[in-house]
Formats: sequence, C-alpha cells, structure tokens
Amino acid sequence: MFYIRKVKKFWASLVLAAFAGVIYCSWPLGYLLNPAVSRRGLASELEALHQPYNWLFILLDVLSGLLVTAVALLLWRRSRDKLHKIVLVNFALFGILTLIDALLPMSCDPSLKVCPGLSHQPLLVLHGIASIVASVCLFVSAVLVWWAKRQYAASLLMSTLMAGWALFGIFSVYFFFEPGPGYLAQHYYITLCSVWVMVLPLMFAPKTQLAKLNA
Repeated sequence: MFYIRKVKKFWASLVLAAFAGVIYCSWPLGYLLNPAVSRRGLASELEALHQPYNWLFILLDVLSGLLVTAVALLLWRRSRDKLHKIVLVNFALFGILTLIDALLPMSCDPSLKVCPGLSHQPLLVLHGIASIVASVCLFVSAVLVWWAKRQYAASLLMSTLMAGWALFGIFSVYFFFEPGPGYLAQHYYITLCSVWVMVLPLMFAPKTQLAKLNA
C-alpha cells in the first residue's frame, strides 16, 4: 500500500511538473495578445501594469510557481539523500520566487519608453532580485542533478540540458556587447527552464525507468 502511494505521488508530480512547465513558457502567447511588447521587450514586460492581458501572464506565472512548489513537496519524501533534498529546496525556491516575481509587476516598459531611475521604482528592484535569484536556484538544481547523474542513467539527458544552458550563456555575452534582439535569448532561456521543470521529476524515478531515457 505504501509503495502504491509513493508511485501515485511520483506520477502526480510528473503531471503537475508538465503543466507547470507549459504555462511557465507563456512568451509565445505574447505574440498573439501583445505583439508590440513581444517583438522588442522582455517577457516580464508582458506583466507590466497597464499592459493588455497582463493579468493573464501574471496568473500563469503564479500558477506555475505554485505547481513547482507542489512538485517539490510531492518529491520530498521520495528523496533519499541530502543532495536530492538540496535540489528540491532550490526547485521549491524557484517556484516561490517566480510567484513573488509575478506579483511585483513592472510599472514601466523600458522597450517602449524611457523609464525613471531605479530609486523611483522600488518594486522593480524587488522584481529583479526575485527573478534573478529564482533563475539561480533553478540552475543550481539542474547542475546538482547533472553532477550526481554524470556517470549513471540519464547522464545524456542532463548533459544535453547543460549544453543548452552553456549556449544561453554564449548568447547572453554576445548580446551584451552587440546590439540585437536580446529578447530572443530570453525566450530561449525560458523555454530551457520549462523543459527542466518538466524533466526534474524523472530524475527521482527508479533507475530502471531512468535507463530508458538513454536508450
């Protein structure tokens, strides 16, 4: 009975993570609902005050954050060691900070107009801190899993994801020095994060199931 309950929780975490990953990657909706911002601004600007459908993008991020946190809680008892628990803590922090980030929308859109300095936008500072720390926590969770799985099953999958993050780093450095559509790099990054959100529960699956990922 206990084993059946654990299996049900594992499959529930897979479903919730898949849903969380899909709705976290909401930037494609921007091209349909708010193309003016999507074609030149960052995804956070879709949630900015006074932007059309900003409530929808805020809602999707809030739901995503809640679902990610729920996944971490479902997998907590399945974690066998300290490393797994550290992974889940970082994963849960990503969910919580994503939720907080969404509830602190920008008051100005830098891609559409000149915005006042940060001293006049305290919420923007908090928004930025929450967003950056959330990204760091998610990346830490992926690096720890990659390190733990590098010699075992699912190493190919994790190595591919790490290569994806490295590619994002290259894009970021390039667009930092060269003017260009930096928002495309962010869209790529959000998609990469969404994939990891959906994949993470698989790293807590039995080894027999993980082996199939490399087949």
